Amino acid sequence: MPSGDVVIRDPRALRALAHPVRLSMLERLQGEGSATATEIAEVVGISPSAASYHLRSLARFGLVEDAGGGIGRNRPWRAVGTGFTFEPAQQLQPAAQAAAQLLGAELIVRGEQEALDYVAAESSFSPEWRAASHIANAVLRLTAGEAVELVARIDAVVAPYLRSTRADASPDARAARLLLRLFPREPEPR
Repeated sequence: MPSGDVVIRDPRALRALAHPVRLSMLERLQGEGSATATEIAEVVGISPSAASYHLRSLARFGLVEDAGGGIGRNRPWRAVGTGFTFEPAQQLQPAAQAAAQLLGAELIVRGEQEALDYVAAESSFSPEWRAASHIANAVLRLTAGEAVELVARIDAVVAPYLRSTRADASPDARAARLLLRLFPREPEPR
């Protein structure tokens, strides 16, 4: 299994990953391990040849690699890391800013859709999972430094539970999405 986050700095890689299909493919490889283009195509709902094309694109930017042992669409691919990070858009050059904004927007859209899907299907989950699920909406008053500290503390609490690093996970453990967003509510006055 891969370990650690891949740090993305190339604006072309950010733009390539902002594609919803590529993001789904990478998430599948990061979470469940290696797979062929044919296997991934079934998961994301595209043809095996389209999956091969997107996997090669992800490989060009160092996000996936050949896992060895196969050819063509039967060649297994694996994620290079367990996740990925990229700099906030305001810290990047203009081309990278646009790409980071595009990827950030796609991540938010995906997260919101998953949250909406959960709310719509909540009654179909077991009482234990309904009780364990949590949707919070809080307004905090923080300095930028306090916000950085808060996120670092949350990351430290979450780290042991990341699915790709949990060799000790119980057989009844299931994937759960944690969405965390922290941002100022309005721009700073100039």
